[in-house]
Amino acid sequence: MKKLLAVIAFSVGIVANIQAIDLFKPVKETALRAPSVPIVVSDPYFSIWSPYDELMEGSTEHWTSAKKPLLGALRVDGKVYRFLGKDRFNLTAIAPMTNVERWEATYTNTLPKTGWQESQFDDSSWNKGKAAFGSRDMPRVHTDWKGENTDIYIRRTFECNNLNLETEDIYLTYSHDDVFELYLNGEKLVSTGLTWKDNVSFKLPDAAKKKLRNGKNVIAAHCHNTTGGSYVDFGLFREKKSAVKFTNEAIQQSVHVLATSSYYTFTCGPVELDVVFTAPQLIDDLDLLSTPINYISYRVRSLDKKEHDVQLYVETTPELTVNEGTQPTVARTFSKSGISYVEAGSIDQPICARQGDLICADWGYAYLASVNGSGRSVSLGDYFGMKEAFVRNGSLAPSTTKWTTRKEENNPAMAYVHNLGSVSKDGKDGFMMIGYDDIYSIEYMYEKRMGYWKHDGKVSIFDAFEKLRDNYQSIMSRCRALDEQIYDDAEKAGGKKYAEICSASYRQVISAHKLFTDKDGNLLWFSKENNSNGCVNTVDLTYPSAPLFLVYNPDLEKAMMTSIFEYSASGRWNKPFPAHDLGTYPIANGQVYGGDMPIEEGGNMVILAAAISKIEGNADYVKKYWDILTIWTNYLVEYGQDPENQLCTDDFAGHWAH
Repeated sequence: MKKLLAVIAFSVGIVANIQAIDLFKPVKETALRAPSVPIVVSDPYFSIWSPYDELMEGSTEHWTSAKKPLLGALRVDGKVYRFLGKDRFNLTAIAPMTNVERWEATYTNTLPKTGWQESQFDDSSWNKGKAAFGSRDMPRVHTDWKGENTDIYIRRTFECNNLNLETEDIYLTYSHDDVFELYLNGEKLVSTGLTWKDNVSFKLPDAAKKKLRNGKNVIAAHCHNTTGGSYVDFGLFREKKSAVKFTNEAIQQSVHVLATSSYYTFTCGPVELDVVFTAPQLIDDLDLLSTPINYISYRVRSLDKKEHDVQLYVETTPELTVNEGTQPTVARTFSKSGISYVEAGSIDQPICARQGDLICADWGYAYLASVNGSGRSVSLGDYFGMKEAFVRNGSLAPSTTKWTTRKEENNPAMAYVHNLGSVSKDGKDGFMMIGYDDIYSIEYMYEKRMGYWKHDGKVSIFDAFEKLRDNYQSIMSRCRALDEQIYDDAEKAGGKKYAEICSASYRQVISAHKLFTDKDGNLLWFSKENNSNGCVNTVDLTYPSAPLFLVYNPDLEKAMMTSIFEYSASGRWNKPFPAHDLGTYPIANGQVYGGDMPIEEGGNMVILAAAISKIEGNADYVKKYWDILTIWTNYLVEYGQDPENQLCTDDFAGHWAH
């Protein structure tokens, strides 16, 4: 079985003469405040977003809220301004988390007496156990606690020494599933409500810090599990006094989200920085639509008519290639065809082995790459040391050739620097590329299939990077044309606000899919049912996304329908209505959903078949499946006006008759 390759490749070069088209000015300005801004997106796994009003407000995330950190900073005359993401705290443990130590605590699953949160409470009758606490299907669990509508109360005692609360910052980190509350020496610090989070960190306010004392301290926590997995882990940390961070934040002036691109403008002291994140998902170009590479373009200009010394820094870590932070990774450096790479990926490489919802791919290799040239370099090394070198010198720390990570806090920095040198009011600009090569995208009917862009292995990820590098300006121009078309068409149909919503949702819809072909060459375009149950190619998701594809590329609509027809034609699905799905992403070997939705799925497929026939002016596409369509239509004729007891549009409401 071949390795699955996940690529994060940053290929940077100065853009020559882009005066004819200002690539840094959006074709339309938008006022919509998107709940989350697409930063780097391609498919359900390669999907990085900023769920913040300002890009530097917090770490970039996968749509599951898992941290997928991209970090960007600009150094201007020796002063560093962070414009993208947020760097990790440089902490030492006072009371470590489970990934470092299986810490011991007392616990009970029954409601304790009043005052159980206080440091002087007598917990001698409680059980003793080692963290983490939860169900065994959760990571790092050493003490069982499971079951629906169950509770756990935990008291952890630890010692503090040589605290200086006047000068030291103290941080609390916790993970929980579901409802969680936490106290430090009786002071409530956390109350989450119904949610579940992993590795939340925050700095203790002064009032909470004052509850700490040299000597014995107690953290008390309560968690209620509603359903599914259960989990509790927490720790307390102090920041290293010598920590070097990108503490200065750029000032965000604007953000505009269009179909293929997100436009940001920042002020970094005396200079202005424009950054454009572009996914060249051109709906009429299947190669580009499916190629898992994004552009990051940037421009720096002086605001005060003076010249300024400027360096750009971009960084990621092996976290982009794992589902859980504790999964071991390996990283290395090498060069190929004039590009220097930093490579990282999980050691185990379980290709397509993990399926379900709310997960990230844990196979593949991330690549940070630089086109060889003056002022540009990449490096692999210590996470904090890399930043210290940039802050002090505007350069990267020396690179190591190989780095193996056994625990999450040891993740290295995969860093890139572009020394722009002296920047005037005329400005200097460049672009970067980020990519992800998954080698095999989907297991379809028990065969692993590559992404469409690979053409059954004839095209490599390096070929793809070179193509996008060499055609940067033309591709960016085509992306701008699509941005304008999507906006203008939507504005004519529903006004300015509708145009902004359609523009913001384009990459979300496209990136919820994966394009490939089956062994017979049929084009397939499979969605992943996100934040629901992880089903692949769900018919009642195909239907509401149809307007985009019916208007701009009906072949993609057919590519969602063909496999549903073929599943019935194979004889593996012989009910008189369509299947609900074809499996759980990325495994598409047959329906897994526990309940059929006959009227809805039958209606969806018949209406879509009619729509395609109307658009194309013939029934050529559906002719092959006429017998199947007839069976589905006859079912709708018999039951469509008065459905028997079955699931319908609101399937979460359960079965309803009539």
